[in-house]
Amino acid sequence: MTDRTYDANGRRVSVPEDPDPTDLLADALKECLSPEAVAVIASYLQPARSDDDEIDRQIRWFADVLVETVGGDDAMNRLVDQLGL
Repeated sequence: MTDRTYDANGRRVSVPEDPDPTDLLADALKECLSPEAVAVIASYLQPARSDDDEIDRQIRWFADVLVETVGGDDAMNRLVDQLGL
């Protein structure tokens, strides 16, 4: 991907691409919650189901973001085991 550019006062200025919202969410989670808290939330969300496929898709997406935030499946499993869940 190339950066967008525009002219500003006779100079060419580069504008970086917008950050990925998922990355922003992961950063916010890391800043505000411990890995253990994220693991607990993910463990409760993973089996959650509703009567709406779109809501289920969104829940799975969020649970996947949480798992990746703590370092992936192996790290998630270690944290869950440590917490006795």
